[in-house]
Amino acid sequence: MLPSRAAARRAALATLSLGLALLGSAAPALAQPKPTIVVMGEDSDEDSVPRGNRIFQRVIAELSETMNLRGYNVYDETAVAMGFTQANRVRRRDAELIEVARAVQNPPLDVVAVFQIYASASKSAYSDIVRPEVRIPGRLLNVRTGQSLGSFEVAGVQLPPLPQACDRECLLERVGAEAKVIAGDVAAALTAKLDGVIAPRRGSEPGAAAAPGPAPSGAVAAAPGAEACGGLPTAYVVRLNGFSAQEVQAAEEYMAAFRCYEHHRPVRAGGSAAEYWYETRSDSARLGRNLRLMLEHMSAPGQVQFSGNTFVISRVATR
Repeated sequence: MLPSRAAARRAALATLSLGLALLGSAAPALAQPKPTIVVMGEDSDEDSVPRGNRIFQRVIAELSETMNLRGYNVYDETAVAMGFTQANRVRRRDAELIEVARAVQNPPLDVVAVFQIYASASKSAYSDIVRPEVRIPGRLLNVRTGQSLGSFEVAGVQLPPLPQACDRECLLERVGAEAKVIAGDVAAALTAKLDGVIAPRRGSEPGAAAAPGPAPSGAVAAAPGAEACGGLPTAYVVRLNGFSAQEVQAAEEYMAAFRCYEHHRPVRAGGSAAEYWYETRSDSARLGRNLRLMLEHMSAPGQVQFSGNTFVISRVATR
């Protein structure tokens, strides 16, 4: 027979899990929103088309518009980052782009779509015919974790030959028009990959991830009609400060029972503090609400602070 304290904790865990499941199923309209995206061009390679070029502008506009029409919230890089970084900088590396995306707080960005443009013209070996060539690789990165979410490249497309007397203006317009079409194909492929990443999947059953040992009697099953967990898999850092070892263990059991939970692993642990890498398909608002409910069910006075991708849960000591 389990000790009374452990049994009480398991009963509280089952009660909280049922409450969270019912909370999710009671309002299916509150489904996970689609990720917020910013489209950025990497032009550090001297052979790539630089930012500000007419071809570059047509490509980034087409990428953004296609993703927007697919239902994603796409934000303009200049508009969201102009307050703290110099606009229209050219020849930027991907490290700089990722740092800028992470620095944007309003709105919080989930995904950065990074692309490059390579344009050239090749002359036929048998005639004076000149054909433009355009290659556009793109990839998706999780802003918070750096995880690669997919990549796609369109290249090797046979483009119409250039007119015999095609000057620079003609070249920019013809290549820009072709690059715009290719950019639409790249954006369609990337959004299809992102659709697959955020595709709804069944949430973890309440209480299924409890601590090892016999299942408590009367274990609660998933609430009928609970919606599947869709959304971008996201990782957070969860820090517990000022809790006893027993409270840390109880908190870990609660967090593993939250809906849309994916995985967690300890990063550090001490006598009164612990830190976890916590992966979930819940957004930050739902996770923060669940953590506050957890403190309430544990009867542990405390505060929950959130910044960036870090939750800090501090126990408030009382006499």
